[in-house]
Amino acid sequence: MSGKGTGIQRFAEVLEIPPEVLVNVPRVEVVGHLQFRVENHQGLLQYEPHRVVLKIPDGRLIITGLGLVIGWIDQSELLVTGQVRSLVFKGLKS
Repeated sequence: MSGKGTGIQRFAEVLEIPPEVLVNVPRVEVVGHLQFRVENHQGLLQYEPHRVVLKIPDGRLIITGLGLVIGWIDQSELLVTGQVRSLVFKGLKS
């Protein structure tokens, strides 16, 4: 293990867990413009075939596109397929 990185990063390395779990931030995985997956969300605020809005710890995640379909959703994870056009993080103070 190198001596570089923040304390949280080093702690996560020692425990062998992703750092986003420790600081409660969303993890977003995008596959081209065809699908995206979000972990650590705090709820679905809006769903339409052209717009999905998720509550995240420090604000909202707004996804726009065409033909957006929720593949699955649970308490902390969401998968959406369709033509993803944009992902915007909007902070609580924005």
